[in-house]
Amino acid sequence: MPALLVAKFVPGLSTVAPPLAGAMGAGIASFRLYDAAGTKYTLPDLLAKATTNRVDMPIALGADHRLPARVVAVRVPAAVAAQRRKRMLKKARKLGKKIDPGRWALAEWTVYATNIPDSILQAQELLILARCRWQIELLFKLWKSEGRIDESRSDKPWRILCEVYAKLLGMVIQHWILLIGCWSHADRSLVKASRSVRSHALFLAAVFKVRHLVCNVLDIIVRCLASGCRVNKRRKETATHQLLLNFSQAREAA
Repeated sequence: MPALLVAKFVPGLSTVAPPLAGAMGAGIASFRLYDAAGTKYTLPDLLAKATTNRVDMPIALGADHRLPARVVAVRVPAAVAAQRRKRMLKKARKLGKKIDPGRWALAEWTVYATNIPDSILQAQELLILARCRWQIELLFKLWKSEGRIDESRSDKPWRILCEVYAKLLGMVIQHWILLIGCWSHADRSLVKASRSVRSHALFLAAVFKVRHLVCNVLDIIVRCLASGCRVNKRRKETATHQLLLNFSQAREAA
């Protein structure tokens, strides 16, 4: 469910919970949790009691062996909730099913569960850290959109397979160059950097058998990545790398 992301930071739970929910026919909205007093709630019931737009409270997960954790929930803008519910309605019509009232209510919230205490990770920091989980998705998107690993002009299975392997090898080499060239610079755009690497691919291939020339070409690529390929500035939403940098600087100052 896009509106609800639970247990991303509870070791093991993020791996076990989704398959278990699917196998048992249980939805996220029907998961049971317990507050500090031991009272059992569902997530919709717990959040229905909220009087503020942010909830950060200790909970326990699990019926038999309760795992101490905390739930952090943030109420999303009305437009975001409406967009989520619109997707839910579209999916429900397609599948011919009714929408669970709990899921409908949870569309107003983004929820995380974590066993990291607030003394180590505050709620706002958790929300920013959660945004970083999409970085791996952006990497896969980069490989598909820029590396075109999922495309082929052939209809021959073995040729397609060879192309996939060749492109994957190219993406691994490209990623290695990105690691040594710009990974330490948080404000670099992987899309721009990957294009810069590919623009030097022919030079790299031409000198591949001569070690010192390969080093020279790599040095040129690294210098290009270090001086450019920056993420475009955003007018509305702050970039993830800037949010991380702001909190890092605030912690150092404290």
